[in-house]
Order: sequence, then structure tokens, then C-alpha cells
Amino acid sequence: MKELEVIDRLRKAFPGCGIGDDAAVIPSAEGDQLFAADASVEGVHFDLRFCTLSQAVQKLVTSNVSDVFAMGGRAGSIVFTAGLPAGCGAREVDGIIDGLKRSCAQYGVRLAGGDTVLSPGGFVFNVAILGEASSGRAVPRSGARAGDLVVLFGEIGLSLAGLGILSAICGGASGERAPVPRMHGLLESADTIEKMLGRLSIATSDAELHGMALSLGGVGRAEEILRFVRRHLVPLARPLEAAFIDADPPRVTAMIDVSDGLAKDLKTLCEESGAGAVIREEALPVPGAIGEIFGLEGSALVDFAISSGEEYVMLAAVSGLAGESLPTGATAIGTIGPAAGGIALVGDDGKKRPLPRLGYEHGF
Repeated sequence: MKELEVIDRLRKAFPGCGIGDDAAVIPSAEGDQLFAADASVEGVHFDLRFCTLSQAVQKLVTSNVSDVFAMGGRAGSIVFTAGLPAGCGAREVDGIIDGLKRSCAQYGVRLAGGDTVLSPGGFVFNVAILGEASSGRAVPRSGARAGDLVVLFGEIGLSLAGLGILSAICGGASGERAPVPRMHGLLESADTIEKMLGRLSIATSDAELHGMALSLGGVGRAEEILRFVRRHLVPLARPLEAAFIDADPPRVTAMIDVSDGLAKDLKTLCEESGAGAVIREEALPVPGAIGEIFGLEGSALVDFAISSGEEYVMLAAVSGLAGESLPTGATAIGTIGPAAGGIALVGDDGKKRPLPRLGYEHGF
């Protein structure tokens, strides 16, 4: 079965339970409580040849915080469960704790408790998060209407680029290094870069990244390479500006975070809203270095970028700007249309093509 088939069966079994948004909304006298959970499994979500246990935990906490941000909310407390394999020792446990401390400090969330269990295989982690939004102001995926702008609050393509670079440095699933064109000096400096990877965290600043890149003088586009790897290993979720998300009347009508790839997540937002969309390919915020490093251009570069999951940037439908500018870092990439029109990409030549079936989905 596919993941969406499982979710559909759950929705039918529990009608009205709120499945379909990034987080469940639980109304209370103090406001809307937001509740979400996410799991991370070694060999499925993370590979310890590429990352540390600390980084794997940081990324999992980010995915949960991102779900709260995608509802227009504020993150509060988390509960953490760790499935530990036989032979797990103090070094591994300390790595996990380091990941929790770094991510809790970064997002200002509190570790409220959790559980530890024996895992029959690799490491398995789960985080449940509690957040909040002003009463009646949580942003669902279902509010987009024809005429709304489709807005991305950040760049895309970086996470998949980072994975490709890691595969070239450390070897892919088969252990073989993936060939990546136009990456001068990368393999010659692979050992040096590999030693740097463990230093990356969600708190690594652009200035620190620049300093690391300077030590890789023989590697072309070293800073971009490290930036892409950072996005894949330890992405940082950012909330929308409070003044923008809390505007009255509301400007953000629907929102989702880009976790499975823009192509799949836009399709989800449109389906939940009963709408379609037209996206302008030239408007997509994709770093030019991705095309240069991987030898991609045109529709091939677009398809690469919109299939890139684990970006944790916000994708929203926005209305009522009335000539006002978008927040810094936000890009209008298209418009919401009627459902009958479907979802289409418009190229530089003005020709439309259907949104490709790209992005990540678990299969069972």
C-alpha cells in the first residue's frame, strides 16, 4: 500500500478527526492547541554514513516544529521516544541528547518527557509536539481560493542537491559514489569535507559556513556545496512573520510545509482546498548553483527542484495584499485557480504542462 492509501483509510474510519492538516487543532479557552507527531527510522529517514545521531534528532525536531509553523502557530513542548538497538552505549545516547539540546534551544521548545524502548533493528525516533495559535487563527490546508497567490517562503531544491553531494562524497545506498558533474575538486577533498559534516547543526550560521568553505580552497563552489548539505542534514524551519500571519483580515488562506517536495505538497494543498493552480517555472526560487553543479537546465532543473523533499519552507496561498509587498524571502510563484483547471506549470515559452507526479511517498 501507499502512504496516502493508509491515510485515506484512517480518514474514513475516523470522520471529522482533523486528518489532512500539518497539525491537529484542539480548541481551548486559551486559544487553539496544535498537536502533531512525526517519526524517523534509520535506513528510511536517515543514514548514519551521512549524518550523526545528533543531526538525525535535530532534523526530526525540525520536521515537527515545521508542522506547527505551517499552521501559523508557535511551538511549545515536545515528547521524545527513542527506540535503541542492542549495543547502544553512552556515546550514542549522548549524541541523541546533544541533538535534543541543540534543537530545543534553537526553537525555544521544552522537552516534557518521553520513552525509551528496545529496537530490533536500527535507531527509531518519534517526536510529538504541542503548539498553539490564536483562537480561530490556525491556518489549514483547505482555505485556498481562486485568485490567491501561491507563495513560497524560501528556496527549494537545496535538500535534494545536498543528498546528491553526500552520495558523491560518502557513497549511495550501494556504497558507490554517485557521479556528479561540474563539481571541481569535490572527490579529491571528500575526506576533508566528510570530517566537516559532523560540525553542521541547525545553529550553523552563514558566517560559520563561509569559514568552513575557505578551508576547501580546491573545491569549486565550496560554500554552495556546504549550504546544500546543511539543508539536507540539519534543515532549519522558520515561521512566517507574526504581523503577516496575524493580519486582519487574514492574508494567509492555506498553508503547508514543503516536506515531501513542492510538487506533492502543492497537490495536497490544492486537493484539500478543492482548487487548482498555475505555477510559473521561471519564478521558482532555485539557486543557480544547483543547475551548474548537476548539469541541469530548463524543465529538468525545475523537476529536480520541485521533487526535493525535507526543505521545511512554507508554501502558502495568500490573498488581499492590495499592492503591499510580500515579506523578505517570500516569492510569488503562481496563482490558485479552479479545480477543473488542474495544476499546471508554465514555462518560459508560455506553454503549459501538467504538474509531474514527483515527490516522496512511503510505500508499504
